[in-house]
Amino acid sequence: MRVSAHLLRSSLLRSSWTVIDQGVVSLGAFLLNIVLARHLPPAEYGAFALVLGTLMLVQLINSSLIFYPMSIRSTVLAEDERQKLIGRSLVLLAGLCLPLMLLVGTGLVLMGRADLLVPLLLYFFVAQVQETLRRGLFAEFRHRDALIGDLIGCLGQVALVLLLLQHGPVDLAEVFYALALASSVALAVNYWQVRADFRDLRRLRATMADFWSLGRWSLANNLTGASRIQLFLWGLAALFGAAATASFQAAHNVINLANPILLGLCNVIPQTAARKFQDGYGTAWLAARPYALAGALPILLCYGVLLVAPELVLHLLYGAGSAYAGLVLPIRILAAGALLGYSADMVCSYMHGVDAARLALLINGLGTFAALSLFLPLATHFGVAGACGAVLASSFVRLIASQWILSRMIADGRQPVV
Repeated sequence: MRVSAHLLRSSLLRSSWTVIDQGVVSLGAFLLNIVLARHLPPAEYGAFALVLGTLMLVQLINSSLIFYPMSIRSTVLAEDERQKLIGRSLVLLAGLCLPLMLLVGTGLVLMGRADLLVPLLLYFFVAQVQETLRRGLFAEFRHRDALIGDLIGCLGQVALVLLLLQHGPVDLAEVFYALALASSVALAVNYWQVRADFRDLRRLRATMADFWSLGRWSLANNLTGASRIQLFLWGLAALFGAAATASFQAAHNVINLANPILLGLCNVIPQTAARKFQDGYGTAWLAARPYALAGALPILLCYGVLLVAPELVLHLLYGAGSAYAGLVLPIRILAAGALLGYSADMVCSYMHGVDAARLALLINGLGTFAALSLFLPLATHFGVAGACGAVLASSFVRLIASQWILSRMIADGRQPVV
């Protein structure tokens, strides 16, 4: 099964705007984390990591039940039908956000952070609407258009936080108000680009049933995958305090340097596979695989640098006297795990495009089981480095499982692979 040089070049060109757009999103998140890590005490930065991580975990419900099925369905629709589907998706999103916001608000009160209720919930809702519109652009492969809103929303939030810091120390409430403001401007831009159509709400119930049918396995899969990291953050906080959580998050910030490539590919592979799925698993994989191959070299270079020279990267990002300067071993372990997990990430992304999210769930479930089984003994004896070791083991399990399951899918597919 060979991939021609022409196909690889065309896939690289087509995915370039995807990677650039995701690069802006990841750069914004990365810079925000670095700025806050430099200016907040470790305990407060640890609280930020816990709160934002929990918010991202809750967002996976919207991502699985709204964003993902909308993207898959709308990618094969005509423009007018696509706009109507996005309109119905926004209405469903508003209904789903109400219980989610109640859940987040209750969690904040239990954490003793009622001061974050208004800014965090405001940011959550605005960001969810903006993400829905953004995914609407992705369904048409309009990643270049999405770049405009993402420049405003993701880099704008960093600029606003830096502006606040010019006037003295900031608290987390001010940070989330800044994030909400930047996301609101990005939302306005994306809405003008997408122009959602709300005139076909009579099909709302059918759309909801279809989204649930398509997204329920994706929801289980995404929650299973994300829980590996979130449970580690909370577990380290329980064992050693918020400062340990901050160190684990600081190490992950460095690993996230490759996120533009990973997330960019995961935004284009499902839609690409979905368009070819009618011809069988093998044909869909042939269409999606060149994107994974195009990202392999930059991924190898990025994580290779972290394996060879983590001290240099830590010094550049956090400063020589930082509390995070000693994270050399954790970063090397996480980089090795990320290298092993790259192939599994690409395979799972493909599976979401061919209605095989249950198999992706199996892969990530096995990885999560391995991680959670090893977390307590490794973290208890080796601290943050031990937690990273559990992540590495999880990646290895996911790699083996993904390759075995993919080979079975191709062998049993409706269309032979040439």
